[in-house]
Amino acid sequence: MFDLLLVLALTAMQDSTTATTTITAVVETDTATPNTNGTAMAPGIWFTTADMTEVRSGPNHTNYPFLRVPAGTPLEVKGDAFGYAKIAATGPAFRMATGWVLVPASDVDRLVVSNDGQTGRVMERCQVMAPDLNSNNIADAFRWVAVLEDGTSVDVLETVQTTGGGTAWRIRLPESAEGWVPRDGLRQATSGEATVFTSPGFPAALSVLPTSPLANWSKWSDQRTAWSKAIEVDAIQAAAAIERVKVEAAQAKAVAEAEARAAIEAVALAKAQAAAQAEAARLAYANDRLQSLEALVQATPIDRLDGAAAARLIDAYAQIATEEAESHPKIAHLAAFRVDQIRLASAINVEQSRINSLQAQVNRSNDDLVDESESLSTIAEYVIQGRLAVSLVFDGQSKPIMYRIEDPLSGRSLAYLAPTTSLDLSSLLGQRIGVVGSIDFDKDWHVTVVNPERV
Repeated sequence: MFDLLLVLALTAMQDSTTATTTITAVVETDTATPNTNGTAMAPGIWFTTADMTEVRSGPNHTNYPFLRVPAGTPLEVKGDAFGYAKIAATGPAFRMATGWVLVPASDVDRLVVSNDGQTGRVMERCQVMAPDLNSNNIADAFRWVAVLEDGTSVDVLETVQTTGGGTAWRIRLPESAEGWVPRDGLRQATSGEATVFTSPGFPAALSVLPTSPLANWSKWSDQRTAWSKAIEVDAIQAAAAIERVKVEAAQAKAVAEAEARAAIEAVALAKAQAAAQAEAARLAYANDRLQSLEALVQATPIDRLDGAAAARLIDAYAQIATEEAESHPKIAHLAAFRVDQIRLASAINVEQSRINSLQAQVNRSNDDLVDESESLSTIAEYVIQGRLAVSLVFDGQSKPIMYRIEDPLSGRSLAYLAPTTSLDLSSLLGQRIGVVGSIDFDKDWHVTVVNPERV
């Protein structure tokens, strides 16, 4: 795609007769809604409270201002991030704002000016960049605040020749542009402040995560502070999730231990009851087969019987219970009790096995949580992160061979990495990498060089 560099120099024009946006306000005595940084700002009309508010090109104080507005100026808030409010370029603050469109000499045919020189048409999708109010040099403008789609018509207010044979247009700022102001310097419009803006909606392409410099706002690639804070928030949320899993694992362990204690108590109670009933049956009547089975049960604890042995005992006791049901009810009752007791012990054995399995899972979960916590703690070891690419400058001809570490979003060079025999860097080309080592500045080539220990 043809790469157009658009430099926007916003100014406030004095002629108020060409306004394209209208606003009316009636102020009553309602109490204004204060702005709090702990909650998201409600979209709508907000008023500036500072004597002079700077409109910046991004949600950070490092993004330079391109416009200043006095106290009491109504602004259309679209959202907020990092303590700044995102505002649309509508209303009286932007009514006469203009900008510069810089066209390289090789691409002058990409922008067509009308015969009267008052209008122009963009022949390919491109960016609109904001100027720095603190500098008169157009080259100092590197932040963009709007996108002009292919076929967009603009009002050309002035045409200037630039260095290198290029052309600069001064155009009226499109209403699709946006700016950022500190949110603590705004108050929300009250119910008695009726405000009306005539403005198109903000393009959806500018409100999604960036995929290229032309596709969306470039704050993620240019603002390191905001990006680091977002990563820090993710790490805090991950740590909180780990803590929740630990609590759930501890609760599951406590439930399993309670179930195990209840099972042990049930076995002890069953043994005591069986002993009492067995003694009573022995005194009343002696059944040889029953005595043999009782001797076997006494020699082998019921809770240690395997499934096959338990099944055989249940069948034997059940047969005695059937045979003695009429003539010796007490013996039949004891045999039936043994059947229930053995079945209960078998069920307890199965439950104990399940509890042991749950305990093993809890232990594994705890080990996994420890490993994940240790993995999270190693994030800060990297001295630089980015995508590994081949350098076209340091190609081994007039300069030594070095790899280039670039920003994965903007493609800007972050540092250079010399080949080393101890690391296979060629297999990592095109991938995002993190480097552990040190960073130096090469005085001969005037570039930042990374000395890797591992990649």
